[in-house]
Amino acid sequence: MVDLNREFLGKEYRSGPQLVDPESIRQYALATNEKNQRYQSDKLDELVPPPIYPVVFLPGILSQLVDDAEEMNFNIMRVVHAEHHMMWKKPLHPGDKIQTTARIVTMERRGINEILDLSIQCKRDDDIVVEMTYRLLSRGEKKEGEKKASSDVDVPKKGKLLVKQESVVTADQGLRYAEASGDHNPIHKSDDIARSVGLPRAILHGLCTMALASQAIVDGLLNGDPTRMKSMGVRFARPVLLDQTLTTDVYDAGESNKGVKVVHFETKDENDAPVLTQGTAELIE
Repeated sequence: MVDLNREFLGKEYRSGPQLVDPESIRQYALATNEKNQRYQSDKLDELVPPPIYPVVFLPGILSQLVDDAEEMNFNIMRVVHAEHHMMWKKPLHPGDKIQTTARIVTMERRGINEILDLSIQCKRDDDIVVEMTYRLLSRGEKKEGEKKASSDVDVPKKGKLLVKQESVVTADQGLRYAEASGDHNPIHKSDDIARSVGLPRAILHGLCTMALASQAIVDGLLNGDPTRMKSMGVRFARPVLLDQTLTTDVYDAGESNKGVKVVHFETKDENDAPVLTQGTAELIE
């Protein structure tokens, strides 16, 4: 069992500037089955990106992390995207040029697994428009008879059910999302490669699942206006197989101490197994 090389703690990665291209907004919306016409407008002053769109700025950062993986003792073939959190500070507009910076802020062992957290800022000039936390988990090899480590994460309490929405994951969703997002990890595109790392077949990108879940909130509670969502975070509980229907339930969670509306949500697959858990979002009503 090899620990991560802690000499990389605090290292920064940079990419950009990357243009917020109108066509890339439209393509991302299509790749996530969006029906919201705000993401397809021909009028640039009316066109807005879907909430999860800023993840298109991440592939350049992640490729640099992969380059360091061997020296970092980070087994990329056993890495999964465990959690993702986003905070929207200012609206993105077509034509914006975005500089992205990521810093490794956490490297720690949890049981047989290793955790690495990236703190990410996307800036337009000197303004932070989006902040993200990207948690990666390197799966350790469990020995025979070894028990799974217990989770110490608090499970959000479910209030009144506000929205229930189904999302169809198509057979080609992984291919479409890879092109739109720039994330070409082959486990999302090839059954053979997915099986070689212990998966049953190709799986959907976790961030695509997050994008599908965000639609339940934006369309169901915010009248289709994504600029009213201030933050969103999820835990990716299990892989999502292609060609199935997911269900997202959104629950009332009252208000934050800043007076902002809070909701909790959970997404399940066709077998009623949770695929997104610990879902929380803050909204401007």
